[in-house]
Amino acid sequence: MTTLVLNFQQANQNPVGVVTLDFVLTGEYPPIPIAEPNITMAFVSRFSNKRSGIIKATKTLWRSGDITASTKLRWSSNPVTIKQLLSRWQTTPITIQQSALSWTDSWPSVIQQTVFSWGGYRQLTAQTEMLWSDWPVVAVRLQTCWLSSLPLQQLLNRIHWQHTELIIQRLDAFYNQGNDKVQGYTLPYGPKPPSYICSNDYRPQIGTVTLNFTELLASHTGTVTLSFSNVGNPIHCVLDDGGGLIWPLPDLPTVDTTKPITPPRRRSYIMQPSLRCYRVSDNQEVNVISANWSISRSQWGATITMQCGNKGDKDLLFAGGVEQEFKLVINGYEFYGLAESFNYSGEFGSNSYTVVGRSSVAELAGPHAPARSYSNATAKGIAALIDDELLGTGWSYQFDMTQFNVPAGVFSYTNKTPIEAIAQIAAAIGGMVYPDGATKTIHIRPQWTVTPWAIASTTPDVAAHDDVIFSLSSSPASTPLYNKVFVRSEQQGIEGRVRRTGTAGDKVAPDVVEPLICETAAARQRGTVELANSGRKDSVQLTMPVMDLLPPLVPGQILGVTWQTETFKTLVDSISITAQRSQDGKLTVRQNAGVLRCYE
Repeated sequence: MTTLVLNFQQANQNPVGVVTLDFVLTGEYPPIPIAEPNITMAFVSRFSNKRSGIIKATKTLWRSGDITASTKLRWSSNPVTIKQLLSRWQTTPITIQQSALSWTDSWPSVIQQTVFSWGGYRQLTAQTEMLWSDWPVVAVRLQTCWLSSLPLQQLLNRIHWQHTELIIQRLDAFYNQGNDKVQGYTLPYGPKPPSYICSNDYRPQIGTVTLNFTELLASHTGTVTLSFSNVGNPIHCVLDDGGGLIWPLPDLPTVDTTKPITPPRRRSYIMQPSLRCYRVSDNQEVNVISANWSISRSQWGATITMQCGNKGDKDLLFAGGVEQEFKLVINGYEFYGLAESFNYSGEFGSNSYTVVGRSSVAELAGPHAPARSYSNATAKGIAALIDDELLGTGWSYQFDMTQFNVPAGVFSYTNKTPIEAIAQIAAAIGGMVYPDGATKTIHIRPQWTVTPWAIASTTPDVAAHDDVIFSLSSSPASTPLYNKVFVRSEQQGIEGRVRRTGTAGDKVAPDVVEPLICETAAARQRGTVELANSGRKDSVQLTMPVMDLLPPLVPGQILGVTWQTETFKTLVDSISITAQRSQDGKLTVRQNAGVLRCYE
Protein backbone atom coordinates (compact mmCIF):
# COMPACT_ATOMS: atom_id res chain seq x y z
CA MET A 1 0.00 0.00 0.00
CA THR A 2 1.31 3.49 -0.96
CA THR A 3 0.54 6.64 1.07
CA LEU A 4 0.21 10.00 -0.67
CA VAL A 5 1.04 13.08 1.50
CA LEU A 6 -0.26 16.51 0.39
CA ASN A 7 1.31 19.76 1.79
CA PHE A 8 -0.64 23.02 1.31
CA GLN A 9 1.28 26.35 1.53
CA GLN A 10 -1.72 28.68 1.89
CA ALA A 11 -5.38 28.55 2.88
CA ASN A 12 -8.04 27.96 0.25
CA GLN A 13 -10.43 30.90 -0.29
CA ASN A 14 -13.42 28.60 -0.89
CA PRO A 15 -13.28 25.73 1.60
CA VAL A 16 -16.54 24.18 0.34
CA GLY A 17 -16.31 22.19 -2.87
CA VAL A 18 -14.21 19.61 -4.69
CA VAL A 19 -10.42 19.77 -4.74
CA THR A 20 -9.02 18.64 -8.09
CA LEU A 21 -5.47 17.32 -8.18
CA ASP A 22 -3.61 17.37 -11.55
CA PHE A 23 -0.47 15.28 -11.93
CA VAL A 24 1.96 16.19 -14.69
CA LEU A 25 4.70 13.82 -15.85
CA THR A 26 7.98 15.70 -16.08
CA GLY A 27 10.11 12.82 -17.24
CA GLU A 28 9.79 9.38 -18.86
CA TYR A 29 7.36 6.82 -17.61
CA PRO A 30 8.90 4.50 -15.05
CA PRO A 31 9.42 0.89 -16.20
CA ILE A 32 6.44 -1.41 -15.65
CA PRO A 33 7.31 -4.00 -13.06
CA ILE A 34 7.05 -7.58 -14.22
CA ALA A 35 5.02 -9.87 -11.97
CA GLU A 36 6.66 -12.91 -10.46
CA PRO A 37 8.15 -15.22 -11.43
CA ASN A 38 10.85 -12.90 -12.83
CA ILE A 39 13.81 -15.18 -13.41
CA THR A 40 16.07 -15.22 -16.42
CA MET A 41 17.99 -18.37 -17.21
CA ALA A 42 20.85 -18.19 -19.70
CA PHE A 43 22.75 -21.03 -21.28
CA VAL A 44 26.04 -19.81 -22.84
CA SER A 45 28.43 -21.64 -25.15
CA ARG A 46 31.60 -19.92 -26.32
CA PHE A 47 34.29 -21.12 -28.71
CA SER A 48 37.76 -19.64 -29.28
CA ASN A 49 41.00 -20.73 -30.93
CA LYS A 50 43.77 -21.69 -28.53
CA ARG A 51 47.09 -23.33 -29.09
CA SER A 52 45.83 -26.63 -27.74
CA GLY A 53 42.72 -26.57 -29.93
CA ILE A 54 39.20 -25.39 -29.30
CA ILE A 55 37.99 -24.68 -25.80
CA LYS A 56 34.30 -25.11 -25.06
CA ALA A 57 32.93 -23.23 -22.08
CA THR A 58 29.45 -23.66 -20.72
CA LYS A 59 28.06 -21.53 -17.95
CA THR A 60 24.67 -20.70 -16.59
CA LEU A 61 23.81 -17.25 -15.26
CA TRP A 62 20.72 -16.19 -13.35
CA ARG A 63 19.46 -12.59 -13.51
CA SER A 64 22.34 -11.84 -15.86
CA GLY A 65 22.75 -8.95 -18.22
CA ASP A 66 23.50 -8.93 -21.94
CA ILE A 67 25.42 -11.98 -23.19
CA THR A 68 26.76 -13.00 -26.58
CA ALA A 69 25.23 -16.45 -27.02
CA SER A 70 22.09 -17.03 -25.02
CA THR A 71 18.77 -18.76 -24.82
CA LYS A 72 16.32 -16.51 -23.06
CA LEU A 73 12.87 -17.28 -21.64
CA ARG A 74 11.02 -14.42 -20.04
CA TRP A 75 7.64 -14.43 -18.38
CA SER A 76 5.34 -11.67 -17.28
CA SER A 77 1.85 -12.11 -15.90
CA ASN A 78 0.88 -13.40 -19.34
CA PRO A 79 2.23 -16.48 -21.15
CA VAL A 80 5.69 -16.54 -22.74
CA THR A 81 6.42 -13.22 -24.42
CA ILE A 82 10.01 -13.66 -25.61
CA LYS A 83 11.83 -16.78 -26.63
CA GLN A 84 15.21 -16.17 -28.27
CA LEU A 85 17.94 -18.43 -29.54
CA LEU A 86 21.15 -16.69 -30.66
CA SER A 87 24.49 -18.18 -31.62
CA ARG A 88 27.50 -16.22 -32.83
CA TRP A 89 31.03 -17.04 -33.86
CA GLN A 90 33.85 -14.55 -33.86
CA THR A 91 35.74 -16.40 -36.55
CA THR A 92 34.89 -18.90 -39.22
CA PRO A 93 35.52 -22.28 -37.59
CA ILE A 94 34.82 -24.34 -40.69
CA THR A 95 35.59 -23.04 -44.15
CA ILE A 96 35.23 -26.10 -46.33
CA GLN A 97 34.32 -29.66 -45.54
CA GLN A 98 34.40 -31.80 -48.64
CA SER A 99 34.01 -35.48 -49.41
CA ALA A 100 34.79 -36.46 -52.99
CA LEU A 101 34.87 -39.82 -54.75
CA SER A 102 35.97 -40.14 -58.38
CA TRP A 103 36.07 -43.02 -60.84
CA THR A 104 37.74 -43.42 -64.15
CA ASP A 105 35.93 -43.49 -67.46
CA SER A 106 35.52 -47.25 -67.25
CA TRP A 107 33.05 -46.86 -64.38
CA PRO A 108 29.50 -45.49 -64.77
CA SER A 109 29.72 -43.09 -61.85
CA VAL A 110 31.87 -40.09 -62.64
CA ILE A 111 31.54 -37.81 -59.64
CA GLN A 112 29.97 -38.24 -56.23
CA GLN A 113 30.59 -35.26 -54.05
CA THR A 114 29.36 -33.90 -50.74
CA VAL A 115 30.30 -30.31 -49.90
CA PHE A 116 29.65 -28.31 -46.74
CA SER A 117 30.90 -24.72 -46.73
CA TRP A 118 30.38 -21.91 -44.27
CA GLY A 119 31.32 -18.32 -44.67
CA GLY A 120 31.00 -16.14 -41.63
CA TYR A 121 28.04 -17.63 -39.82
CA ARG A 122 25.75 -18.44 -42.77
CA GLN A 123 25.58 -21.71 -44.59
CA LEU A 124 26.15 -20.97 -48.24
CA THR A 125 26.00 -24.33 -49.93
CA ALA A 126 25.05 -27.86 -48.97
CA GLN A 127 25.15 -30.05 -52.04
CA THR A 128 24.97 -33.71 -52.86
CA GLU A 129 25.59 -34.49 -56.52
CA MET A 130 25.74 -37.76 -58.47
CA LEU A 131 26.44 -37.86 -62.19
CA TRP A 132 26.50 -40.68 -64.73
CA SER A 133 27.66 -40.60 -68.27
CA ASP A 134 26.76 -43.90 -69.95
CA TRP A 135 23.75 -44.84 -67.78
CA PRO A 136 20.14 -43.76 -68.30
CA VAL A 137 20.22 -41.64 -65.17
CA VAL A 138 21.91 -38.40 -66.05
CA ALA A 139 21.81 -36.46 -62.79
CA VAL A 140 20.39 -36.84 -59.32
CA ARG A 141 20.92 -33.77 -57.18
CA LEU A 142 19.87 -32.69 -53.71
CA GLN A 143 20.79 -29.09 -53.06
CA THR A 144 19.89 -26.61 -50.32
CA CYS A 145 21.10 -23.02 -50.45
CA TRP A 146 20.68 -20.01 -48.19
CA LEU A 147 21.41 -16.47 -49.23
CA SER A 148 21.55 -13.41 -47.08
CA SER A 149 19.06 -11.74 -49.44
CA LEU A 150 16.30 -14.27 -48.50
CA PRO A 151 15.83 -14.09 -44.75
CA LEU A 152 12.93 -16.04 -43.34
CA GLN A 153 10.30 -13.43 -42.65
CA GLN A 154 7.57 -15.49 -41.00
CA LEU A 155 6.96 -19.11 -40.05
CA LEU A 156 3.36 -19.78 -39.23
CA ASN A 157 1.62 -22.92 -38.05
CA ARG A 158 -2.15 -22.53 -37.91
CA ILE A 159 -4.94 -24.87 -36.82
CA HIS A 160 -8.56 -23.82 -37.34
CA TRP A 161 -11.65 -25.43 -35.83
CA GLN A 162 -15.23 -24.79 -36.75
CA HIS A 163 -17.94 -26.39 -34.63
CA THR A 164 -15.37 -28.80 -33.13
CA GLU A 165 -14.47 -30.04 -36.64
CA LEU A 166 -10.92 -29.48 -37.73
CA ILE A 167 -11.19 -27.69 -41.06
CA ILE A 168 -7.66 -26.50 -41.90
CA GLN A 169 -4.26 -27.40 -40.60
CA ARG A 170 -1.66 -25.34 -42.47
CA LEU A 171 2.05 -24.70 -42.38
CA ASP A 172 3.00 -21.50 -44.19
CA ALA A 173 6.50 -20.20 -45.01
CA PHE A 174 6.84 -16.62 -46.26
CA TYR A 175 9.92 -15.04 -47.84
CA ASN A 176 10.32 -11.38 -48.68
CA GLN A 177 11.65 -11.90 -52.23
CA GLY A 178 9.11 -12.17 -54.99
CA ASN A 179 5.64 -13.49 -54.37
CA ASP A 180 4.73 -15.20 -51.11
CA LYS A 181 5.17 -18.93 -51.28
CA VAL A 182 2.43 -20.94 -49.55
CA GLN A 183 2.42 -24.68 -49.04
CA GLY A 184 -0.43 -26.23 -47.08
CA TYR A 185 -2.81 -29.13 -46.82
CA THR A 186 -6.32 -29.62 -45.46
CA LEU A 187 -7.22 -32.46 -43.08
CA PRO A 188 -10.92 -32.82 -42.22
CA TYR A 189 -10.97 -34.37 -38.78
CA GLY A 190 -12.71 -34.12 -35.43
CA PRO A 191 -15.87 -35.25 -33.61
CA LYS A 192 -19.31 -34.55 -34.92
CA PRO A 193 -20.70 -31.27 -33.53
CA PRO A 194 -23.85 -31.39 -31.39
CA SER A 195 -27.00 -30.48 -33.24
CA TYR A 196 -30.76 -30.95 -33.31
CA ILE A 197 -32.29 -33.40 -35.77
CA CYS A 198 -35.79 -32.25 -36.62
CA SER A 199 -38.49 -33.92 -38.69
CA ASN A 200 -42.21 -33.60 -39.28
CA ASP A 201 -42.64 -37.31 -40.04
CA TYR A 202 -45.70 -38.73 -38.38
CA ARG A 203 -45.12 -40.47 -35.08
CA PRO A 204 -47.69 -43.18 -34.31
CA GLN A 205 -49.45 -42.62 -31.01
CA ILE A 206 -51.00 -45.16 -28.70
CA GLY A 207 -54.77 -45.01 -29.00
CA THR A 208 -57.54 -45.01 -31.59
CA VAL A 209 -57.38 -43.32 -34.99
CA THR A 210 -60.73 -41.86 -36.15
CA LEU A 211 -61.29 -41.48 -39.90
CA ASN A 212 -63.97 -39.03 -41.09
CA PHE A 213 -65.17 -39.34 -44.70
CA THR A 214 -66.89 -36.30 -46.24
CA GLU A 215 -68.49 -38.03 -49.21
CA LEU A 216 -69.78 -41.44 -50.16
CA LEU A 217 -67.39 -43.69 -52.03
CA ALA A 218 -68.71 -45.53 -55.04
CA SER A 219 -68.90 -49.30 -54.62
CA HIS A 220 -65.95 -51.13 -56.07
CA THR A 221 -63.82 -54.19 -55.38
CA GLY A 222 -60.19 -53.98 -54.41
CA THR A 223 -58.00 -52.32 -51.85
CA VAL A 224 -58.57 -48.86 -50.45
CA THR A 225 -55.26 -47.00 -50.24
CA LEU A 226 -54.95 -44.17 -47.73
CA SER A 227 -52.15 -41.66 -48.39
CA PHE A 228 -50.98 -39.43 -45.57
CA SER A 229 -48.97 -36.24 -46.03
CA ASN A 230 -46.51 -34.70 -43.61
CA VAL A 231 -47.86 -31.24 -44.32
CA GLY A 232 -49.18 -29.73 -41.13
CA ASN A 233 -47.56 -32.28 -38.84
CA PRO A 234 -45.74 -30.85 -35.81
CA ILE A 235 -41.98 -30.75 -35.98
CA HIS A 236 -40.21 -32.95 -33.43
CA CYS A 237 -36.55 -32.39 -32.64
CA VAL A 238 -34.09 -34.79 -31.03
CA LEU A 239 -30.77 -33.61 -29.63
CA ASP A 240 -27.72 -35.32 -31.09
CA ASP A 241 -24.97 -34.56 -28.59
CA GLY A 242 -22.24 -35.19 -31.16
CA GLY A 243 -19.24 -37.39 -30.64
CA GLY A 244 -18.13 -40.28 -32.77
CA LEU A 245 -19.82 -42.29 -35.49
CA ILE A 246 -22.09 -44.27 -33.12
CA TRP A 247 -25.56 -42.75 -32.87
CA PRO A 248 -26.15 -41.72 -29.23
CA LEU A 249 -29.87 -42.61 -29.38
CA PRO A 250 -29.90 -46.09 -30.94
CA ASP A 251 -33.11 -47.69 -32.13
CA LEU A 252 -31.57 -51.14 -31.72
CA PRO A 253 -29.93 -52.70 -28.64
CA THR A 254 -26.47 -51.45 -27.83
CA VAL A 255 -23.46 -53.08 -29.42
CA ASP A 256 -22.49 -54.84 -26.19
CA THR A 257 -25.85 -56.63 -25.96
CA THR A 258 -25.37 -60.20 -27.08
CA LYS A 259 -27.68 -63.16 -27.28
CA PRO A 260 -27.01 -65.62 -25.99
CA ILE A 261 -25.01 -64.39 -23.00
CA THR A 262 -22.06 -66.76 -23.09
CA PRO A 263 -19.15 -66.69 -20.62
CA PRO A 264 -15.86 -67.32 -22.40
CA ARG A 265 -13.89 -70.46 -21.77
CA ARG A 266 -10.88 -69.79 -19.57
CA ARG A 267 -8.41 -71.83 -17.60
CA SER A 268 -9.32 -69.86 -14.50
CA TYR A 269 -11.89 -67.23 -13.48
CA ILE A 270 -10.88 -64.54 -11.02
CA MET A 271 -13.83 -63.43 -8.90
CA GLN A 272 -14.21 -61.40 -5.74
CA PRO A 273 -17.57 -62.30 -4.14
CA SER A 274 -19.43 -59.53 -2.36
CA LEU A 275 -22.50 -59.40 -0.13
CA ARG A 276 -24.14 -56.12 0.92
CA CYS A 277 -27.53 -55.08 2.26
CA TYR A 278 -29.01 -51.58 2.46
CA ARG A 279 -32.19 -50.19 3.93
CA VAL A 280 -33.98 -48.46 1.06
CA SER A 281 -35.47 -45.58 3.08
CA ASP A 282 -32.12 -43.99 4.00
CA ASN A 283 -29.52 -46.24 2.30
CA GLN A 284 -28.28 -47.39 5.72
CA GLU A 285 -26.07 -50.46 5.37
CA VAL A 286 -27.10 -53.58 7.26
CA ASN A 287 -24.41 -56.10 8.09
CA VAL A 288 -25.40 -59.57 6.89
CA ILE A 289 -23.35 -62.75 7.14
CA SER A 290 -25.23 -64.92 4.65
CA ALA A 291 -28.28 -64.67 2.40
CA ASN A 292 -30.50 -66.75 0.15
CA TRP A 293 -32.83 -65.57 -2.63
CA SER A 294 -35.08 -68.00 -4.52
CA ILE A 295 -38.01 -67.81 -6.96
CA SER A 296 -39.80 -70.07 -9.46
CA ARG A 297 -42.35 -69.79 -12.25
CA SER A 298 -45.20 -70.68 -9.88
CA GLN A 299 -44.35 -67.87 -7.41
CA TRP A 300 -45.35 -64.22 -7.75
CA GLY A 301 -42.37 -63.17 -5.61
CA ALA A 302 -39.06 -64.42 -4.27
CA THR A 303 -38.40 -65.80 -0.80
CA ILE A 304 -35.46 -64.17 1.00
CA THR A 305 -33.59 -65.17 4.16
CA MET A 306 -30.66 -63.27 5.66
CA GLN A 307 -28.52 -63.88 8.73
CA CYS A 308 -27.68 -60.55 10.37
CA GLY A 309 -24.43 -59.81 12.15
CA ASN A 310 -26.04 -58.78 15.44
CA LYS A 311 -29.28 -57.58 17.03
CA GLY A 312 -28.64 -53.98 15.98
CA ASP A 313 -28.52 -54.93 12.31
CA LYS A 314 -31.74 -56.87 12.69
CA ASP A 315 -33.43 -53.89 14.36
CA LEU A 316 -32.54 -51.69 11.37
CA LEU A 317 -34.93 -53.75 9.25
CA PHE A 318 -37.75 -53.38 11.81
CA ALA A 319 -37.20 -49.75 12.85
CA GLY A 320 -40.16 -48.33 14.75
CA GLY A 321 -41.95 -51.66 14.54
CA VAL A 322 -42.41 -51.25 10.77
CA GLU A 323 -41.18 -53.79 8.24
CA GLN A 324 -38.54 -52.05 6.10
CA GLU A 325 -37.77 -52.47 2.42
CA PHE A 326 -34.17 -53.47 1.75
CA LYS A 327 -31.82 -53.91 -1.18
CA LEU A 328 -29.69 -57.05 -1.22
CA VAL A 329 -26.59 -56.79 -3.42
CA ILE A 330 -24.86 -60.06 -4.33
CA ASN A 331 -21.80 -59.79 -6.57
CA GLY A 332 -23.10 -56.46 -7.86
CA TYR A 333 -26.64 -57.67 -8.71
CA GLU A 334 -29.49 -56.03 -6.81
CA PHE A 335 -32.50 -57.81 -5.31
CA TYR A 336 -35.24 -55.84 -3.54
CA GLY A 337 -37.17 -57.31 -0.65
CA LEU A 338 -39.43 -56.56 2.29
CA ALA A 339 -38.46 -57.76 5.78
CA GLU A 340 -41.47 -59.50 7.35
CA SER A 341 -40.26 -61.55 10.33
CA PHE A 342 -37.15 -62.75 12.14
CA ASN A 343 -35.98 -65.80 14.02
CA TYR A 344 -33.63 -65.83 17.00
CA SER A 345 -31.47 -68.68 18.27
CA GLY A 346 -28.80 -68.47 20.93
CA GLU A 347 -26.40 -70.58 22.88
CA PHE A 348 -23.47 -69.99 25.14
CA GLY A 349 -21.27 -67.37 23.47
CA SER A 350 -23.32 -67.24 20.28
CA ASN A 351 -26.48 -65.47 19.04
CA SER A 352 -28.09 -65.75 15.63
CA TYR A 353 -30.66 -63.40 14.07
CA THR A 354 -32.27 -64.52 10.81
CA VAL A 355 -34.54 -62.16 8.87
CA VAL A 356 -37.18 -63.66 6.59
CA GLY A 357 -38.81 -61.68 3.82
CA ARG A 358 -40.21 -61.69 0.34
CA SER A 359 -39.82 -59.57 -2.78
CA SER A 360 -40.83 -55.95 -2.30
CA VAL A 361 -44.02 -56.71 -4.25
CA ALA A 362 -45.15 -58.38 -1.02
CA GLU A 363 -46.47 -54.97 0.01
CA LEU A 364 -49.41 -55.87 -2.27
CA ALA A 365 -49.99 -59.10 -0.35
CA GLY A 366 -51.23 -59.86 3.15
CA PRO A 367 -50.77 -58.73 5.82
CA HIS A 368 -49.50 -55.48 4.21
CA ALA A 369 -52.46 -55.04 1.82
CA PRO A 370 -56.10 -55.75 2.71
CA ALA A 371 -58.04 -58.47 0.92
CA ARG A 372 -61.19 -57.65 -1.03
CA SER A 373 -63.81 -59.14 -3.32
CA TYR A 374 -64.25 -57.98 -6.89
CA SER A 375 -66.29 -58.50 -10.04
CA ASN A 376 -65.89 -56.54 -13.27
CA ALA A 377 -69.13 -54.65 -13.77
CA THR A 378 -68.22 -53.54 -17.30
CA ALA A 379 -66.40 -55.14 -20.19
CA LYS A 380 -62.66 -54.54 -19.98
CA GLY A 381 -59.46 -55.68 -21.53
CA ILE A 382 -57.46 -58.34 -19.71
CA ALA A 383 -54.69 -55.83 -18.99
CA ALA A 384 -57.22 -53.32 -17.60
CA LEU A 385 -58.13 -55.85 -14.90
CA ILE A 386 -54.52 -55.78 -13.73
CA ASP A 387 -54.50 -52.00 -13.87
CA ASP A 388 -57.47 -51.92 -11.49
CA GLU A 389 -55.53 -53.92 -8.93
CA LEU A 390 -52.50 -51.62 -9.06
CA LEU A 391 -54.41 -48.34 -8.88
CA GLY A 392 -52.80 -46.07 -6.27
CA THR A 393 -50.13 -48.60 -5.22
CA GLY A 394 -47.13 -47.03 -6.99
CA TRP A 395 -46.58 -50.20 -9.01
CA SER A 396 -46.90 -50.61 -12.78
CA TYR A 397 -47.13 -53.64 -15.04
CA GLN A 398 -45.87 -54.90 -18.38
CA PHE A 399 -48.14 -57.33 -20.18
CA ASP A 400 -46.05 -59.55 -22.48
CA MET A 401 -48.89 -61.80 -23.61
CA THR A 402 -51.68 -61.50 -26.17
CA GLN A 403 -54.44 -59.23 -24.90
CA PHE A 404 -58.19 -59.76 -25.33
CA ASN A 405 -61.47 -58.36 -24.02
CA VAL A 406 -63.29 -59.70 -20.98
CA PRO A 407 -67.11 -59.32 -20.92
CA ALA A 408 -68.83 -57.81 -17.90
CA GLY A 409 -69.23 -60.12 -14.93
CA VAL A 410 -66.81 -62.79 -16.19
CA PHE A 411 -63.91 -62.17 -13.82
CA SER A 412 -64.51 -62.23 -10.09
CA TYR A 413 -62.83 -63.32 -6.89
CA THR A 414 -63.46 -63.33 -3.17
CA ASN A 415 -61.19 -62.27 -0.33
CA LYS A 416 -57.94 -61.83 -2.24
CA THR A 417 -55.14 -59.28 -2.12
CA PRO A 418 -54.07 -57.36 -5.26
CA ILE A 419 -51.04 -59.53 -6.01
CA GLU A 420 -53.08 -62.71 -5.51
CA ALA A 421 -55.68 -61.44 -7.97
CA ILE A 422 -52.97 -60.60 -10.52
CA ALA A 423 -51.46 -64.07 -10.12
CA GLN A 424 -54.92 -65.57 -10.68
CA ILE A 425 -55.34 -63.62 -13.93
CA ALA A 426 -51.91 -64.67 -15.19
CA ALA A 427 -52.39 -68.36 -14.34
CA ALA A 428 -55.81 -68.43 -16.02
CA ILE A 429 -54.29 -67.68 -19.43
CA GLY A 430 -51.05 -69.65 -18.98
CA GLY A 431 -48.86 -66.82 -17.68
CA MET A 432 -46.60 -66.18 -14.73
CA VAL A 433 -45.69 -63.16 -12.60
CA TYR A 434 -42.17 -61.81 -12.17
CA PRO A 435 -41.64 -58.62 -10.10
CA ASP A 436 -38.88 -56.05 -10.62
CA GLY A 437 -38.33 -54.20 -7.36
CA ALA A 438 -35.88 -51.68 -8.83
CA THR A 439 -38.51 -50.19 -11.18
CA LYS A 440 -41.58 -51.41 -9.27
CA THR A 441 -42.85 -53.20 -12.35
CA ILE A 442 -44.79 -56.47 -12.47
CA HIS A 443 -44.07 -58.50 -15.61
CA ILE A 444 -46.78 -60.84 -16.95
CA ARG A 445 -45.07 -63.42 -19.16
CA PRO A 446 -45.95 -66.82 -20.67
CA GLN A 447 -44.96 -69.81 -18.57
CA TRP A 448 -43.43 -71.32 -21.70
CA THR A 449 -41.74 -68.55 -23.67
CA VAL A 450 -40.78 -71.25 -26.20
CA THR A 451 -42.74 -74.50 -26.50
CA PRO A 452 -40.91 -77.83 -26.01
CA TRP A 453 -41.35 -78.83 -29.66
CA ALA A 454 -39.70 -75.59 -30.84
CA ILE A 455 -37.01 -75.17 -28.20
CA ALA A 456 -34.36 -77.05 -30.19
CA SER A 457 -34.35 -74.44 -32.97
CA THR A 458 -34.48 -71.31 -30.82
CA THR A 459 -31.58 -69.11 -29.72
CA PRO A 460 -31.04 -69.40 -25.96
CA ASP A 461 -30.96 -66.35 -23.73
CA VAL A 462 -27.96 -67.68 -21.79
CA ALA A 463 -25.48 -70.38 -22.78
CA ALA A 464 -23.44 -72.13 -20.06
CA HIS A 465 -20.71 -74.71 -20.51
CA ASP A 466 -18.93 -77.12 -18.20
CA ASP A 467 -16.17 -74.58 -17.48
CA VAL A 468 -18.65 -72.56 -15.41
CA ILE A 469 -20.88 -75.40 -14.22
CA PHE A 470 -19.75 -76.75 -10.85
CA SER A 471 -22.21 -79.64 -10.78
CA LEU A 472 -25.10 -81.10 -12.76
CA SER A 473 -27.71 -83.62 -11.69
CA SER A 474 -30.76 -84.91 -13.53
CA SER A 475 -33.91 -86.84 -12.67
CA PRO A 476 -36.97 -87.80 -14.76
CA ALA A 477 -40.01 -85.50 -14.66
CA SER A 478 -42.25 -87.17 -17.26
CA THR A 479 -46.01 -87.00 -17.71
CA PRO A 480 -48.28 -88.49 -20.40
CA LEU A 481 -47.84 -86.80 -23.76
CA TYR A 482 -50.91 -84.96 -25.08
CA ASN A 483 -51.38 -83.28 -28.41
CA LYS A 484 -54.90 -81.89 -28.01
CA VAL A 485 -56.88 -80.21 -25.24
CA PHE A 486 -60.34 -78.64 -24.90
CA VAL A 487 -60.38 -75.26 -23.18
CA ARG A 488 -63.67 -73.54 -22.39
CA SER A 489 -65.29 -70.91 -20.23
CA GLU A 490 -68.00 -71.42 -17.59
CA GLN A 491 -70.90 -69.17 -18.65
CA GLN A 492 -69.73 -66.49 -21.09
CA GLY A 493 -67.01 -67.30 -23.55
CA ILE A 494 -65.98 -69.98 -26.00
CA GLU A 495 -64.88 -73.58 -26.19
CA GLY A 496 -61.56 -73.96 -27.92
CA ARG A 497 -59.84 -77.07 -29.22
CA VAL A 498 -56.11 -76.54 -29.11
CA ARG A 499 -54.03 -79.03 -31.11
CA ARG A 500 -50.29 -79.33 -31.30
CA THR A 501 -48.97 -78.39 -34.75
CA GLY A 502 -48.03 -81.37 -36.93
CA THR A 503 -49.91 -83.98 -34.90
CA ALA A 504 -53.17 -85.84 -35.42
CA GLY A 505 -54.67 -84.57 -32.16
CA ASP A 506 -55.50 -88.09 -31.03
CA LYS A 507 -54.13 -87.80 -27.48
CA VAL A 508 -56.56 -85.57 -25.64
CA ALA A 509 -55.65 -83.98 -22.32
CA PRO A 510 -58.19 -83.41 -19.52
CA ASP A 511 -60.51 -80.49 -20.20
CA VAL A 512 -59.69 -77.08 -18.82
CA VAL A 513 -62.52 -74.90 -17.51
CA GLU A 514 -61.64 -71.28 -16.77
CA PRO A 515 -63.95 -68.22 -16.67
CA LEU A 516 -61.45 -66.00 -18.51
CA ILE A 517 -61.45 -68.24 -21.61
CA CYS A 518 -63.72 -65.81 -23.42
CA GLU A 519 -61.81 -65.35 -26.70
CA THR A 520 -59.67 -67.42 -29.04
CA ALA A 521 -56.48 -65.72 -27.87
CA ALA A 522 -57.14 -66.78 -24.28
CA ALA A 523 -57.89 -70.38 -25.31
CA ARG A 524 -54.78 -70.65 -27.45
CA GLN A 525 -52.44 -69.34 -24.72
CA ARG A 526 -53.88 -71.55 -21.97
CA GLY A 527 -54.09 -74.64 -24.20
CA THR A 528 -50.47 -74.20 -25.32
CA VAL A 529 -49.27 -74.31 -21.71
CA GLU A 530 -51.30 -77.44 -20.98
CA LEU A 531 -49.77 -79.28 -23.92
CA ALA A 532 -46.28 -77.97 -23.14
CA ASN A 533 -46.44 -79.33 -19.59
CA SER A 534 -47.00 -82.85 -20.90
CA GLY A 535 -44.48 -85.26 -22.33
CA ARG A 536 -41.13 -86.74 -21.37
CA LYS A 537 -38.82 -84.33 -19.57
CA ASP A 538 -35.88 -84.28 -17.19
CA SER A 539 -35.55 -82.03 -14.18
CA VAL A 540 -31.94 -80.82 -14.25
CA GLN A 541 -30.19 -79.08 -11.35
CA LEU A 542 -27.21 -76.85 -12.18
CA THR A 543 -24.79 -75.14 -9.79
CA MET A 544 -22.96 -72.17 -11.29
CA PRO A 545 -21.24 -68.98 -10.14
CA VAL A 546 -22.66 -65.46 -10.27
CA MET A 547 -20.32 -63.09 -12.09
CA ASP A 548 -20.30 -60.35 -14.69
CA LEU A 549 -20.01 -62.90 -17.48
CA LEU A 550 -22.83 -65.05 -16.08
CA PRO A 551 -25.66 -63.02 -14.49
CA PRO A 552 -28.42 -64.51 -12.34
CA LEU A 553 -30.93 -66.49 -14.39
CA VAL A 554 -34.59 -65.52 -14.59
CA PRO A 555 -37.52 -68.00 -14.61
CA GLY A 556 -38.81 -68.47 -18.14
CA GLN A 557 -35.44 -67.94 -19.84
CA ILE A 558 -34.03 -70.45 -22.32
CA LEU A 559 -30.71 -71.83 -21.07
CA GLY A 560 -28.30 -73.59 -23.39
CA VAL A 561 -26.15 -76.21 -21.64
CA THR A 562 -22.91 -77.78 -22.81
CA TRP A 563 -21.89 -80.57 -20.47
CA GLN A 564 -19.06 -82.89 -21.45
CA THR A 565 -20.16 -84.37 -24.80
CA GLU A 566 -23.79 -83.19 -24.68
CA THR A 567 -25.32 -79.90 -25.81
CA PHE A 568 -29.02 -79.23 -25.16
CA LYS A 569 -31.46 -76.40 -24.41
CA THR A 570 -33.66 -76.08 -21.36
CA LEU A 571 -36.31 -73.86 -19.80
CA VAL A 572 -35.42 -72.19 -16.48
CA ASP A 573 -38.09 -73.23 -13.98
CA SER A 574 -36.56 -71.99 -10.70
CA ILE A 575 -33.49 -70.18 -9.45
CA SER A 576 -31.87 -69.96 -6.02
CA ILE A 577 -28.90 -67.71 -5.21
CA THR A 578 -26.91 -68.38 -2.04
CA ALA A 579 -24.18 -66.29 -0.45
CA GLN A 580 -22.60 -68.17 2.45
CA ARG A 581 -19.75 -67.01 4.69
CA SER A 582 -17.57 -69.60 6.43
CA GLN A 583 -16.04 -69.40 9.91
CA ASP A 584 -12.82 -67.95 8.55
CA GLY A 585 -14.71 -65.20 6.69
CA LYS A 586 -14.55 -66.74 3.22
CA LEU A 587 -17.58 -65.81 1.12
CA THR A 588 -18.97 -68.25 -1.47
CA VAL A 589 -21.68 -67.25 -3.96
CA ARG A 590 -23.55 -69.83 -6.03
CA GLN A 591 -26.70 -69.92 -8.13
CA ASN A 592 -28.63 -73.17 -8.30
CA ALA A 593 -30.90 -73.38 -11.32
CA GLY A 594 -33.70 -75.85 -11.78
CA VAL A 595 -34.32 -76.33 -15.51
CA LEU A 596 -36.52 -78.57 -17.65
CA ARG A 597 -35.00 -80.57 -20.49
CA CYS A 598 -37.64 -81.61 -23.03
CA TYR A 599 -37.43 -84.67 -25.25
CA GLU A 600 -40.79 -84.52 -27.07
